Amino acid sequence: MKITSFMMVMLVGITPSSPVFAQMSPAEHAAHHQGSNNNTTSTLPPISTTPTPTNATTQPSEHAAHHKGGAGGNMMAPSSAKPGPAGCCGEMATGGKPFYASLMDFPELTDEARKYIRNEAVARLGLGVQIITAIQTELHRALSTNDPAAAQTALKQVREGLSFAASGASALQALNETQPPPQIALTWFKREMNIEDNTGNEMNGGFRDLSWLHWIVMLLLVAALMMALLVQRARHRRINSLIQRLTPGSEPVKPSTSNSPKPPELEASPPKTEPPAPIRWSGILRTTAIFDETPNVKTFRLMEPNLGQIPFTFLPGQYAAITSVINGQKIRRCYTISSSPTQHDYIELTVKREQYGVESRHLHDHINTGDLLEVSAPAGEFFFTGKEANGIVLIAGGVGITPMMSVLRYLTDRSYPKDIHLLYAVNTPSDIIFREECTHIARHHPNVSVDVIVQTTDGADWTGPVGFITPDFIEKAIPDIVHHRIHLCGPVPMMDAVKAALLQLKIPSEQVKTEHFAPPKGGPVFTTEPPIFSSTAKTPEAPTDVSPMMPPSAHATINFSKSNKSGPLAPNQSVLEAAEAIGVFIDSECRTGICGRCKVHLLEGSVNMEVDDALSADEKAAGVILACQAKSPSDLVVEA
Repeated sequence: MKITSFMMVMLVGITPSSPVFAQMSPAEHAAHHQGSNNNTTSTLPPISTTPTPTNATTQPSEHAAHHKGGAGGNMMAPSSAKPGPAGCCGEMATGGKPFYASLMDFPELTDEARKYIRNEAVARLGLGVQIITAIQTELHRALSTNDPAAAQTALKQVREGLSFAASGASALQALNETQPPPQIALTWFKREMNIEDNTGNEMNGGFRDLSWLHWIVMLLLVAALMMALLVQRARHRRINSLIQRLTPGSEPVKPSTSNSPKPPELEASPPKTEPPAPIRWSGILRTTAIFDETPNVKTFRLMEPNLGQIPFTFLPGQYAAITSVINGQKIRRCYTISSSPTQHDYIELTVKREQYGVESRHLHDHINTGDLLEVSAPAGEFFFTGKEANGIVLIAGGVGITPMMSVLRYLTDRSYPKDIHLLYAVNTPSDIIFREECTHIARHHPNVSVDVIVQTTDGADWTGPVGFITPDFIEKAIPDIVHHRIHLCGPVPMMDAVKAALLQLKIPSEQVKTEHFAPPKGGPVFTTEPPIFSSTAKTPEAPTDVSPMMPPSAHATINFSKSNKSGPLAPNQSVLEAAEAIGVFIDSECRTGICGRCKVHLLEGSVNMEVDDALSADEKAAGVILACQAKSPSDLVVEA
């Protein structure tokens, strides 16, 4: 009963209420299925004689004979089809091509195409209605006898009729919408293959067979690619700019016109380069670590207060100025940066505590981790980056190793391939600064040699050379030193002794670059530890009853014209020291005659200067002096 109820519902849904379309005779319908197997009889049971509410004129047995091939109703030909096998879309009356496939022969909807399509569509619609009408009797019979197999067969034939009618109706609808024949065929094909029609989702218009959506997406991708390339290029330019700030330029300097002899290897070395001047910076840095190097030498690590990168760049061998307020007076002193420029997060200042060093004693005794320091950097011309010559000899005495250490660290960090020689002189083995690091570097870099000499072993277990830096010591350590550039740094007496030794080895003075480490000036100038230079150099003795800040005995008077102040001036006291003693401010940094920051005009009197490298010939002629170096036994008038 369930099957009977279901079949009745299906019959009501597919049966037309009235005979709208013209009917076809069984003979005509049979002509459309000549490809069917005529020898096969219908599998349906005998048709009932019970009258049915249909106006069909074709007997069900005759219609069943047309469907032995199992082909779908939409494969049947219209009434005007010629004999032949059924195609995928029905055989055309004018040829052997299926109906919908034949529409591809009409690229445009002409009058001929319109007439042809309308005739074929009406014929297919009428044939579908006839098939449905003819099968009603067989379906009623199957329902009355409760025969499911016969009912399924009848329903299959009804679906074929529906397909014929639907194809004809679709063609008529497309024709009324004036669609071109190929579009009609494509729409039918998509519907039969259950392919979704996405044409409604595409954007209207376009260019070169691509929608505007495609063009917009492609343009956005190209713009993103160009933006990425620009960002990458800007990044490379910034990196190159930073490298150039850290590395000297490559523009050659005009060769010297000096007639002094030069070794063959030096003449063949790359031309001297003029490095770009790093930008001067002044600000506050934080002390983040303090290391004890020797009993009287400490290294102070300074970083940006927020632990970012240091806000300036420098060259290996340059120095920084530290400004402190001590006893209500602003004191500025310069200390060489001992760390490598390759370290971007911090700088290190290695400072020896001097007996009369106001700033050095302040740093050693009062500065702790976390304290802030006022720093100005970088400055100085005593640097070596590896491009100035093929190979380098570094000769240092005592704390004069600080600029050499910056150069040594920088060159090994950058895998400098040329020879690097370090000659280091100290008083005792306990005074060797960076002892372990120098040994480590020499062990891991075959092009680096380190030779340390001490004046006395002081009871320590020392197996190295003892004595002074003499010509024999230099020649033994570096046999080909005549072919190398030389940097020399240390106390003035030690440097004078080494310069004399180099002259004995016939090394031109143009190959030697020096930087002075003068004793701190807070009181009388004297040395409190044994000399590390040749025994021919003498150090003046100093009285032991003079306080560190007590001025020496005066024999002359110095007047400062701008400040209208005057004070005593001792023969061994510099103009800068005399000014500081009476509260006259003269800007200064290195206090060794190199930076030139303490230049002042001498209005009356004459002075002697041990170092005047920072003065040009014109400045000397105009009466400009270096306050840190100028000394005089007679009265002076200075513009300050």
